[in-house]
Amino acid sequence: MATLTKGQENLEAALATCQQVQAALASAAAPEAQQAYAGLAEVVQALEGVREKFFLKTQLSVPPTRACKTEAAALASLVGAQQWAEVPAALGRLQKATQTLVTKAKMDGTTIT
Repeated sequence: MATLTKGQENLEAALATCQQVQAALASAAAPEAQQAYAGLAEVVQALEGVREKFFLKTQLSVPPTRACKTEAAALASLVGAQQWAEVPAALGRLQKATQTLVTKAKMDGTTIT
């Protein structure tokens, strides 16, 4: 098996955390949990979409993937503590970090020499 770069490791950790949070949200009864479940499904889909991008093999991928990993962990801790009122804000931060990663992964304007 090929070794993963730090960016790929961060992405895999973020995905695993998001999937664990999704499972916890699926069984929660709070309305905020149900709303967060739908938003988190979009995040997981976006993260899976960049999984094979060349960008993740570069050092440039480390900061945005680390941000996704950090925000996913923050969301997981809120869901674990059932602090439902704070979940929408944490999900928003994760969505923003994911969008930043997706944008950077497109590597628009980047020339590889």
